[in-house]
Amino acid sequence: MTSSDTLSLNEDQQALQETLRGFLAGQLPAAALRAGLETRTGYSPELHARLASEFGLTGLTIPREFGGRGLSQVDASVVHSELGRVLYPGPLLATALAGGMLLATGDRVAREQWLPLLADGSVIATVAAADEGGRWVFGPDSVRAERAPGGWRLYGHRWYVLAAHAADVVVVPAVIESGPAMFLVDPRSLGCTVSGQLGLDLTRRVCVIAFDEAPALPIVEGEVAAAALERAERDFLIATAAEAAGGIGWCLDKAIAYAEDREQFGQTIDAFQAVAQACVDILAAFQEVSAAARHAALEAAGGSPEALKAAHAAALRAGEAFRAVTESAVHLFGGNGLNWEHDVHLYYRRAWSAERLAGGPQAHRAAISGAGDS
Repeated sequence: MTSSDTLSLNEDQQALQETLRGFLAGQLPAAALRAGLETRTGYSPELHARLASEFGLTGLTIPREFGGRGLSQVDASVVHSELGRVLYPGPLLATALAGGMLLATGDRVAREQWLPLLADGSVIATVAAADEGGRWVFGPDSVRAERAPGGWRLYGHRWYVLAAHAADVVVVPAVIESGPAMFLVDPRSLGCTVSGQLGLDLTRRVCVIAFDEAPALPIVEGEVAAAALERAERDFLIATAAEAAGGIGWCLDKAIAYAEDREQFGQTIDAFQAVAQACVDILAAFQEVSAAARHAALEAAGGSPEALKAAHAAALRAGEAFRAVTESAVHLFGGNGLNWEHDVHLYYRRAWSAERLAGGPQAHRAAISGAGDS
């Protein structure tokens, strides 16, 4: 049994999963992943371009009228699971979040100008939404926007910004005098400083952005801006939960293969109860996280008012399970698991780092219970 055998996918989703998995297995083996991590960008721009042109992944949920594939969050979660399975290091998730936020604003000019460019992969975008604690909210610590001669200027900091080092444009939620608003910023402009944020994950570049009188283009304000931020957070949580399911699936397949191949005392170690139980536990975690991510994606696709809470629930379970599974896998692989050459430590690092990107377990529990509601 492999991890793909346990997913309940329709025929189109199964085909998408199998095609993408085969492509990534050939184009991003462990050696290629490690080589890319040593480069300035941390990923292969050539592979990113192929994923955009051949699979349309940069425009997965962007409507067809803007050059995208127009697929649902459920379909997108299949893709993010496969990307998580190989620890894809490129800016696909960041660009998808920015595209979803621009789409949610309803601003005709911004959508017509930017969505086709995001969809064809010619422009990389990201979202600078998280405060220092990883929370995606409008509040006292939000970026501040002020009108000045010649246009708007932004002030403040945002943390946990995915792929900001490679972005051509950044979508920034900010507070103006009348309330929440949304802006576009060129990360290379004067007054905008992008710095790498230290973290455990070697396979995902995360940045801090400082805005100090940074020029910005307003998109939308008020309730529409707040709704766009909520959508982006929801999509982010669903995507990271799906990524965790993919990472757990990798651990499951490697654990089963290891147990079947390695011998002790003249028999394969899958005959030992502790090893068999570890594999069963990983399988259970994979099934549970996959189901939670899929449920959240279905809620989002159906426009459910509970979609954000479902996304928080999926992210909470995914974070806990991914950490536990990677720890178990390290022990299961014994001395090999502690070896730098073994890939399991990269998944261990991703598991611990990913959980913090949107506030961590406490923030998820508060959102689920309604403690964060105003």
